[in-house]
Amino acid sequence: MSSFSFEQVAGGSGSFDVIFIHGLSGDPKVTWTCTTTPDPADAYWPIWVAQDVETANVYSLGYPAEIFVKWIEESMSLYERAKAVLEYLAGQAFGARPIAVIAHSLGGLLTKQIIRTGLESEDSDWQKIAQSIKFVAFLATPHFGSSLASVLSFVATKIASKHIDTLKAGSPQLDELNQSYRMQARKQRITTTAYYEMFKTKGALVVSKESADPGVVGVNPIPVDADHATICKPVDRNAPIYCSVLRHLKKFADGCPQPANLAAEKEPGAFFTIEDYCAKSADRRDLLEKLSAANREHEYRIANEAQNKFAQSYMKLGLHTAAKEAHDNLLSEVQQRFETHVYLAQICKGASDKAISNAIQVEVVDTLVAKYGDSHKVHARTVVEAMYFLTEQCHLRWDPE
Repeated sequence: MSSFSFEQVAGGSGSFDVIFIHGLSGDPKVTWTCTTTPDPADAYWPIWVAQDVETANVYSLGYPAEIFVKWIEESMSLYERAKAVLEYLAGQAFGARPIAVIAHSLGGLLTKQIIRTGLESEDSDWQKIAQSIKFVAFLATPHFGSSLASVLSFVATKIASKHIDTLKAGSPQLDELNQSYRMQARKQRITTTAYYEMFKTKGALVVSKESADPGVVGVNPIPVDADHATICKPVDRNAPIYCSVLRHLKKFADGCPQPANLAAEKEPGAFFTIEDYCAKSADRRDLLEKLSAANREHEYRIANEAQNKFAQSYMKLGLHTAAKEAHDNLLSEVQQRFETHVYLAQICKGASDKAISNAIQVEVVDTLVAKYGDSHKVHARTVVEAMYFLTEQCHLRWDPE
């Protein structure tokens, strides 16, 4: 493969995007197709995902896989390939919906580099793409130098042994990439799952349990009865690897805000957006970071559930409905009253938690329920959900400058 290819398997109007990324010597279709399935016409499992998770928009990315060989032989930076992928995805208008990545082998390294490069970039579109990646499934990804050397010995036999020996001795680039992903997985709350093969390939276990462990807290790599080449080729929907990935994707889908009134004919990557309150402002910290900065991290679980509930309701309203306009008005007033009566009057002046909570109750919740409760059926919980939604979308802050 000499250039990018990008197949939209299905969807375009769902609530999140799933991108399959192959590895070295891989292919955007062959990598994910089982040749021994009972039904050859139904052997490409990205289609199964699209059928079994109705809110998923499914894509398969193809790229020049020989870049990994050049990376080793000629010291070509994986960073360069990540930039190319980010620019390609930006051109396809990705970044506003949550993104799930399913990566095989060295495709997992490229995924980690995409996240790192995007977050460190000054390009706002690249940043949005990296920030939108909230789920990664690593299928036999070699996270360490020794395991990468094993993969290259298996699929890139023409690489000189001296390059492979160098990898076995350790790779500073891989170590830095691993550390970066671990930090971002925690900071961005990226759901991570990992799998490793149980069967040997040509007499050797290419990626072992230890090699497949990304080192993310809470992630316990899952064994699969397959070798390195077949771990990404489930024979049918009952295959353990497919059942596991599907389970995690469905849980991920449940947390994604549901869009409404989307045209199925939109271009790949097109999406429904609410411009005013779903566009993050300059303070790009998320809800957890803001609450932690204000020593209120104990509120996070309830706050996150509240903002998710408001987001899901808000995204269902469509573009120009009367209910959407009412929600916009409520958000505007919550923001204005919080900033005036809570942030400036209390938080910035070092008020106690009790005083801040009282101001929220009296000046924001009670006032807006009294104003909108009868006409728009706004309850206290609605106002609280809106307040945390605005915090997550970076329109409110809880700590002084």
